[in-house]
Amino acid sequence: MGQDRLPTIDELATLVNDRASGHVPVSGLREAVNLGRELTEVSDELIGRFVAEARASGLSWTEIGQAFGTSKQAVQKRYGAAVDDLGRWPGRWTPAANDALDQAGEQARRLGHAYVGTEHVVLALVTAERGIAGEVLRALGVSGDRMLATSCMQTGADQHDPRDPLSVMPRLKQALERGRHVADGLGVRLADTEHLLAGILAVPDCMAVEILRRLGVSADDVRAAVAERLDVDAQRLGTKPRRRHRLLGATR
Repeated sequence: MGQDRLPTIDELATLVNDRASGHVPVSGLREAVNLGRELTEVSDELIGRFVAEARASGLSWTEIGQAFGTSKQAVQKRYGAAVDDLGRWPGRWTPAANDALDQAGEQARRLGHAYVGTEHVVLALVTAERGIAGEVLRALGVSGDRMLATSCMQTGADQHDPRDPLSVMPRLKQALERGRHVADGLGVRLADTEHLLAGILAVPDCMAVEILRRLGVSADDVRAAVAERLDVDAQRLGTKPRRRHRLLGATR
């Protein structure tokens, strides 16, 4: 199948039948529902990425709403997120982790960014006075000044109206979810800074991991250091994302 078109309904139906066990109707229906959910997740992630890029380039929520053919409020509610109010971050986090997330928004604003991403969270973690995550990062030679000196942190600067809420980058949303999964896997009710950092490391193509790499620190280095502090196997700090089947070779 070529890369310039989407799979047809018949091709998707074939994929469902291939996944279904024994071609039993209820099994086919179950797999169709699962595939529909996967397609929805991919669609939301794709659109969210380009919404964030549009915001970073200076487009207002009104302009983005016009592209959707809907109101500013509707598109902002779905793809935007206000990070300037305490308690707006989803999930169960310790006060230290919540503070880091709030400070990530402040870091983004100071840099003039229209979005908050994994890089802003790591910047907040490494400059925080408390938390295992910051202690580990600093021990590995990561500092706020070194992070800010990378070209990655300068992209999209001074393009944000402080009156507008910040959008949350898709990779950060993934990292938050994975961080909570790490905490759950360790039997911890409130995810702390170390679980937040582990969640970011579990998204290998995020900006924070790229910045750490440029500073000579690998995700495995950080994960191993956090695991040592927690006295757990480093593998327990990684989360396996739900497997997404390739759609008949349409995605690469």
